[in-house]
Amino acid sequence: MKSKAYLRLRTAAILLVAAALVFLPACTPTLECGSWNFSGTPVSATGGGYAYFPLTSAFTFTPTTCGKNCDCSQDVMIQMVSVFATSEGTYVYPTSSYQNRATTYGWSIDRVDGEGYGYYSLINNGATFFSGWNTPGANGTPNTLSDQPTWYNNINFYAVDVAVCFNSRGCNNNILGYYVWSWTIDNNGNATQFITGPAWKDLDSEFQSALASWNTWAPTSGTEGGSSYADDFTSLPSAVKFPPLSDL
Repeated sequence: MKSKAYLRLRTAAILLVAAALVFLPACTPTLECGSWNFSGTPVSATGGGYAYFPLTSAFTFTPTTCGKNCDCSQDVMIQMVSVFATSEGTYVYPTSSYQNRATTYGWSIDRVDGEGYGYYSLINNGATFFSGWNTPGANGTPNTLSDQPTWYNNINFYAVDVAVCFNSRGCNNNILGYYVWSWTIDNNGNATQFITGPAWKDLDSEFQSALASWNTWAPTSGTEGGSSYADDFTSLPSAVKFPPLSDL
């Protein structure tokens, strides 16, 4: 999915830079009931084009790593993103829908226009996850998100991937782990990977804010008619609200 989005205000940008310069282990970690495997390298712009970042972000759920007991037959991703334009000193958004569901600090649930569910790859039939975006996982089986954000010069891009149990008798709608990744593009189109690793506290609170913003926006979104990305043209009268989600 060619998502493009958002970040906290300048304060947040400063905090994230500070986090990169200080020891990240000193930050209080978010819940991680498993392990992450992130892979990707940003590609700089050439010939007046755009920089892009092809990547995969995979989470393997192992409940014993956090002292939990959960049999999750299907865990999937939700992604929130924020893009800060350094030359303009403001957040920027790929479409008005992203902006309309953004938090005060610029975070927005990342879903291509036309797809009414906020889960990263769930198409409008409410049951099928498009493998080009996200291959669901389970206990011991990776849940893998694929992305390729594409942006122009003078951009700081941040994303948080959140693994959520989607199908379980005992732990449905529980959050299993959080991962943050980011990249920057300078004035000459040079793209560089920035902070990448398991997320820290406060980003989980921002995620809850992004969910609340989605749920406020969803009933007003208008018709969501699917998208050509996934050959999905099932129509919904509006986007669908998330259920309450909480840490395992």
